Amino acid sequence: MSEFETRGLYVWTDSPDQHAFWKACGINLLQFCDLGWYRNSGTLLDDYLSSMAAQIHCAKKDGFSVNVILYGNIKQWAGPEDFEPSGIGEKFYPRNKEEMDQRLFWLARSVWAMREADGFTFFAGDPGGTSPEMGEADYTDWLRMSELVGEVVRKNAPDAYYNVNPWAINMWDNPTRPCQDVRWWIEETEVTKKISHSDVIFRNRCGMEIPSHTYYRAMALRLYDENNIEPVLFPESDDVARLKASGVPRIWAWPYFLLDEADDGDIGPDGAMREMVQSETRYIYRFVRTAKQIGFDGIIGNWSYLGHKAKALNTYAFGRFTADQTATPEIVLKEFADNITCDDKSSLSVVQALKFIENSSNWQKKLPEKYRISNFKLGKNDVDEIIADLSGLKIADEPNRFAIPEAPADYFKKLIDRLQWIKNKNVK
Repeated sequence: MSEFETRGLYVWTDSPDQHAFWKACGINLLQFCDLGWYRNSGTLLDDYLSSMAAQIHCAKKDGFSVNVILYGNIKQWAGPEDFEPSGIGEKFYPRNKEEMDQRLFWLARSVWAMREADGFTFFAGDPGGTSPEMGEADYTDWLRMSELVGEVVRKNAPDAYYNVNPWAINMWDNPTRPCQDVRWWIEETEVTKKISHSDVIFRNRCGMEIPSHTYYRAMALRLYDENNIEPVLFPESDDVARLKASGVPRIWAWPYFLLDEADDGDIGPDGAMREMVQSETRYIYRFVRTAKQIGFDGIIGNWSYLGHKAKALNTYAFGRFTADQTATPEIVLKEFADNITCDDKSSLSVVQALKFIENSSNWQKKLPEKYRISNFKLGKNDVDEIIADLSGLKIADEPNRFAIPEAPADYFKKLIDRLQWIKNKNVK
């Protein structure tokens, strides 16, 4: 299998000091997020848009393509505070023409300011969606809005492509349904399927970014398993082939939670995990290979500044697997360990520790057993022995081959912290 054409990270806003690392991973697209609605239109918005335009320019100058997420039916904040106080915005009824026109006006300002971006993606929810007291609404209202936003993009950034992403589309169809209810996930898949058959997508030649929850996401798979329901996989290869045959120009996977062991959608159970080394290379590898077999031509993982050092290995593994179909978890773990150590013995001890951490990971424990991958086979499975093997290792002062987000010694400390955490959790 060949590499993915688009290998992206959803980074929210740019972090130029990470460019060398992202390039080393094989990432070629950065996805930003337009949060202009959160800023007071009279005091902060202009400076914010100027900053976003500069970030896009910087990322493109360094060789990345850039995509920007645009949110839906959220009113532009106008004060009196500098920032919208709830953090999730005030929704408006999408069939209210006056309020829709206002939203499109502000979106046009954003798109014009960020017109150097290669593309824009219209998001469904989280934040967004509707509420019952507004009046009748469903996913077709989001589809209609997607056409209007597409017109805004074509007018204000005529060289940019346009995608839609139905993430949390159920917030439009069933806004009171909690995601802790398995019906939320069933309905989310059903509605996403309907959108993939919509003439709106074909007529406007929108690309699609598809969350693919039922392939990997522990929160969803647990709920299906607890209710003895077999999850419906979407998309499958026939779905992707149909979309391509219908002229859909880009079909990307968007597995938001795949790279962050500490947060699979139900936050936890241990917030401290964000400060300790994470490893889930087998699960990233499985999803990336599956996405390629299904026929996706692009894939976007999630990077966030919160916890980005602890999950550096996961980010590296994701990029390597998407850029090189011959890369495996064993290969990637050795590459990463070689990069921070001074000799092969030290490297092999770090690989052993990373495998031990992965065998003990929250990610794996959160999945129903039937979705788990067999553990790495290790010569040692006692945490004290694993820790003892790390004593006296030769850790590099600087990375040997490629940039990582912190000094090797600092990463190594996070590795030890994670092993100690596992030890303490296992004390009876």
